[in-house]
Amino acid sequence: MIKKFIVISALTIFCLADSMASEAWNPKSNFGGVGRHRGTGVSIGTKGYIGLGHYNGTGLNVMFSDWWEYDPSTNSWSQKADYPFPTYAAASFSIGMKCYVGTGVSAGNQFYCFDPIANTWTGIADVPIGSTDQNGFSVHDKGYYLYSNELYEYDPLLNTWAAKSLGPFGWGSWPSTFVIDDKAYVKTGAGFYEYKQSTDQWIQRAPFPGLATGGSASFAVNGKGYIICGYIGWLSELSDEVWEYDPALNTWTLLSDFPGNGRRFSSSFNIGNKGYLGIGTTGTNMRDFWEFDEVLAISKLSELFQVSEPYPNPSSDFVNFNIQSNQTNVHSIQVKLFDVAGREVYSEQFQQSTLQISKEKIGQGLFIYQILADNQKIKTGKLIFE
Repeated sequence: MIKKFIVISALTIFCLADSMASEAWNPKSNFGGVGRHRGTGVSIGTKGYIGLGHYNGTGLNVMFSDWWEYDPSTNSWSQKADYPFPTYAAASFSIGMKCYVGTGVSAGNQFYCFDPIANTWTGIADVPIGSTDQNGFSVHDKGYYLYSNELYEYDPLLNTWAAKSLGPFGWGSWPSTFVIDDKAYVKTGAGFYEYKQSTDQWIQRAPFPGLATGGSASFAVNGKGYIICGYIGWLSELSDEVWEYDPALNTWTLLSDFPGNGRRFSSSFNIGNKGYLGIGTTGTNMRDFWEFDEVLAISKLSELFQVSEPYPNPSSDFVNFNIQSNQTNVHSIQVKLFDVAGREVYSEQFQQSTLQISKEKIGQGLFIYQILADNQKIKTGKLIFE
């Protein structure tokens, strides 16, 4: 059991949480429309979409119907066909190459389908009950609308809604959802629940340990779920926490803080192995937009360790890692390497303060390395074997 590490390299430097957070979160082009909150975010294929929403800080309630497409390959926004009418606090999900948006302040129980190729909105069957600030998600070829603890499944082939099992929780405004594989996860307050599509079953999971009680952004990337920011208590106090959920371990990890302003009612989605978050409010409506790279994210434990930069880097034969900590309750330290596609290609435990990895074990190329303490990332970076 590893209890204490003693550094033997003069190259040791502190892992600062703020600098690592800035590596995981990268600012992108501002959202194409004006600042707002309680908008709707969803992805279709390789593109993301944000629109609708409102602002009301001036005393007037200004609602929007504009709909914007984000292309990560060009880091650019382009305006698409407006939603049929201005609204906010709508639910959304995507199935195949279309997305579905409905309910909210103005829509009642209406839902509409957006076709990005035709750039058109078409009405679909009304959901049995509508409300505001609820959630939608999709699993495989079905869409879902969550109203309090009532769940309705949409079949796009039949254009019908069907009631599913009731969730084991009560009313909760501004919940957050994400989907990993064939399971959906719902955060409502501190409660956290898994919905298993194959058995129409709800399972209670580890409670959410963060400060945010509602209005958080959420997405799933590389088999992990994320809850970001939100309000604490009742709207006025804001969180900038980023929490990672591992469904395999049923555990939460607190990552380094979101480097933008803490906020409530932002919009989020994932495209491939990246997460995206934008707009929202602090009392001031935001237009900023951020990309999240899970491979580069680290936990707040990084503040408790001193880790050397791997050396030599680049290398033609081997690379050394060194680490130091006075933490006596850490049970394991390991290094993981990922290829540029995000696939794990190597993992090894520290048995002492120094670990050496040879090119023979890995091969040639560019790799992302992670150093983990008890499965929580404390440092990450790039490594080249020539």
